[in-house]
Amino acid sequence: MSFKDVIVYVDGTDASKARDRLAIGLAKAQGAHLVAVAFAPQALMPLYGADVAFADMSGVLDGVKAQGEEALARFQAAADETGVSYEVRLMHGTSDEFPHDFAAAARLTDLAILGQPRDGDPLVGQYALVERCLFASGRPVLIVPADPDETVSPETVVVAWDGSAEAARAFGDALSFLKAAKRVVLLSGLDEDAREDRDLAVEGMVAHLGRHGVNVEPVAVSMREGADVGRLLISRAKDLNADMIVMGAFHHSRWREFILGGVTLTMLEEAPIPLFMSH
Repeated sequence: MSFKDVIVYVDGTDASKARDRLAIGLAKAQGAHLVAVAFAPQALMPLYGADVAFADMSGVLDGVKAQGEEALARFQAAADETGVSYEVRLMHGTSDEFPHDFAAAARLTDLAILGQPRDGDPLVGQYALVERCLFASGRPVLIVPADPDETVSPETVVVAWDGSAEAARAFGDALSFLKAAKRVVLLSGLDEDAREDRDLAVEGMVAHLGRHGVNVEPVAVSMREGADVGRLLISRAKDLNADMIVMGAFHHSRWREFILGGVTLTMLEEAPIPLFMSH
């Protein structure tokens, strides 16, 4: 599928400028309409690691709103130079509502573009924003590191395959990138106890993607007990000079509303290249 409309979160951080460039370049390449969203909080609620116990909140709220307005103006100037179709929105609300509102807006687009959660302003709740988009928007999410290479048309894409529904969904959502890539490497974990089932699943996915015109190179990765799968995946992607990683996103537990699995969290925080995820 090609992307006809893309939503991107913008803020006042330097990392957001990388998202501007990637989103605008992608829209230009695919003829997509862009929706740039910033946040203007009316109230701040306790968020991940954020100390919001201020005596006077009005100055903080005004400052975050001003940063959002400046970010939208920056995005608008860059988009005007390229002639892409776009709109800008300043979303008002409380800080705990914003991830829900953004995810609802993302449902009306083909793709959401966000930054790595640790790079953003904690007052906006970056982790909650990523989690909501991944697990409640019904759309894929492209996570952009602070300083990515040009990845509008990635040449080498690594797809992480474990036979799960989430991974299959991610591959289907990312077909636009996979078809355009010069090299697609399917990484699968090698578990000797389930070797036959793994081989069948890998062969089936290679054949499936091949019918979509994607020439896939399967590569097995030895998985030892207790291995840090996220860092292993990042290391192999680096060895392959990959421009993008595609994978499914997972919950680790359901005992509270949102808990990212260890592999998902590692990838979100540490992937040095754009990370395409679906759930």
